[in-house]
Amino acid sequence: MPNSLSERNRRWDLLNKSMQENEVDALIFAANDYRGHKGALRYVADYNLLHRSGNAVMFKDEEPVVVLSGNLSGARKPDSGWISDYRCPGTIAAGLVDTLKRRKKFSRVGIVGLGQIMKVDEYLALTAAYPQVEFIDYSAQFELIRAVKSAAEIQGAQESAYILDQCFSRLLEIARPGTTEREIGAEMYKVGHRLGGEDPLFLTMYTETDSDQTNATFGPPRDRVLTAHDVHTFSFEIVGPKGYWTELSRMVTFAPPTEDTERMARAVTKGLAAAAREMCPGVSPSKVQRAVLEAIESEGATSSYWSGHALGLDVLEHPWIGLDVVEDGRQSEDTMLQAGYLLAVHPMVRDVSAQVTGYMADSFVIEESGSRKLSEHPTGLYRISKGEANVNEY
Repeated sequence: MPNSLSERNRRWDLLNKSMQENEVDALIFAANDYRGHKGALRYVADYNLLHRSGNAVMFKDEEPVVVLSGNLSGARKPDSGWISDYRCPGTIAAGLVDTLKRRKKFSRVGIVGLGQIMKVDEYLALTAAYPQVEFIDYSAQFELIRAVKSAAEIQGAQESAYILDQCFSRLLEIARPGTTEREIGAEMYKVGHRLGGEDPLFLTMYTETDSDQTNATFGPPRDRVLTAHDVHTFSFEIVGPKGYWTELSRMVTFAPPTEDTERMARAVTKGLAAAAREMCPGVSPSKVQRAVLEAIESEGATSSYWSGHALGLDVLEHPWIGLDVVEDGRQSEDTMLQAGYLLAVHPMVRDVSAQVTGYMADSFVIEESGSRKLSEHPTGLYRISKGEANVNEY
């Protein structure tokens, strides 16, 4: 199981090896309760941060210490028992400074999440207390460590994918013209929670034209009523019981779709199929993106410069599927896919002239022989008619 002691030891061994190779004496893992900012803490400590912020401090070849916000002193600790030392000081900044005192001599400390997660006051407290110590951003090195998932971690992702499959099956049962987004969202949350899902992110998307500009509007479910001739795109992301994210999105219609709608759905389906064929060990993310764009453009559509990303204990992990570095600027464009990577691919396509858009998402695991889709639902445009759902897989 992903939270077993053998999995803990595997991760700690990888972290210790990385510290040895990079001449780092300790690591600090910064986390907060934002969906994409707490996976590092769960990776090292099996602690799922549900509120506020927290950190873990790990000296080389020693058990980490978890430093949490003071109001989390009564929070539940995981049953797995990875960590014995939990601290809830008055301020996290003071707690981090005090925790580092367990070692009298250290000269180089890596911080996972320095650029985007650690609070400024915490960083300033560390540098003021230890002016002789070099604090470096260790986020990129950490991403390389956690990118390759173990068999137990992949099992956790498959469990998450199963939950999403059941959510979408329920959607196909209840989605009808006249149903509101909120009614569908309520059922998705219900099914997901009943099966052990956490942190659900359910979005609805549709094409919207504003001042002759066509965009795919998306957001949480609202009071908007589904109509017979609309194209409804439902996207669901969730964490399963073991903490691993997966994504699933499909386009759904009720009345017969227009030719342009069919073409957009075909473009997205082709893009996903191209990615699935291209994603193999040793292939660069940029090569995957080029294959996606070529497939989409064959249907007269365009897409953004990135079409997916790795995922795991965080919903966004490295590498990104794109032609250049995305968001934080530290991912190498030459990062090659490896067996054990988990990737979400989600091309968002648009035809400006026809004023139509399309979007779908699938999660994949990379194996030695290529990619394997985690969802059992076929990829394509679903039409619900007379109480039955049929899919055009193109």
